[in-house]
Amino acid sequence: MNDQDFAKIIELITQRTGIIPRDSHITGIKNFINKRLKELSEKEAQVYYELLCSNRDEMISLINSATVNETYFFREEAQFQLLQSKILPAIKAAAPARPVRIWSAACSSGEEIYSLLLLADAMNIKTDCTASDINTKVLDECEAGVYKKNAVRTVDGAAFHHLLAPYKQPDGSFILPKKICDKITRKQINLSRLVDFPKNQNIVFIRNVFIYFSNEMKKQILNLIAQQALLPGGYLFVSMNEVASIDSTILPDCLEKIADGKVFYFRKKEQAGVSL
Repeated sequence: MNDQDFAKIIELITQRTGIIPRDSHITGIKNFINKRLKELSEKEAQVYYELLCSNRDEMISLINSATVNETYFFREEAQFQLLQSKILPAIKAAAPARPVRIWSAACSSGEEIYSLLLLADAMNIKTDCTASDINTKVLDECEAGVYKKNAVRTVDGAAFHHLLAPYKQPDGSFILPKKICDKITRKQINLSRLVDFPKNQNIVFIRNVFIYFSNEMKKQILNLIAQQALLPGGYLFVSMNEVASIDSTILPDCLEKIADGKVFYFRKKEQAGVSL
């Protein structure tokens, strides 16, 4: 496979997903393509390209290989501390009888959404949780609820590790019971072509994905989430290392950037006569 053929396939990935693969991921994608060419007994990359265009399952397999899914429980602990101390209690106080609606919009293998669910459960707060990702393989992992011991970090998230203690196995892994896993609704969602996504959410987490999108794509996604996914007064969290890249040129007018100590987040402005 020559560089021109490979560049054409990378362009197709970007067209279909909005993802611009980073240099560190290129080798892995190239290895996957070469592996598939051998499996298909095919030497011509153009034939594989045509297969990608016509076969949805083949395209999904390529996308699964192209997306990076490194995460762990209670990642960026300070955000969860803010949720625990201020945000979740405020949402519950505003609408005590209604479950808190939470969407993990790039859930990877599920550690993020389960962290949010376990925290809310510990606070006796009912939730309606949705986990989505473009990668079908990690959605299956999220459904299974089985995690290796490296799904936790020694320092980051340590304040909440006690919430995982009931599910820890002798070998250090974690197995979440079916009654926990069944509380999560899972959906394959392509952020670059947002359709059929959760609406009227109190909280949306979309962390560690904006680094793979162009500014125009970031703007498009933020607008859709702000206008259609979030309730007025709703909260949007991105990774702390992505906050600086979301400036006034792409931030919707209805979202305001808020700092609480060292934690930055975005909140949808309230509308007259509408509450959480």
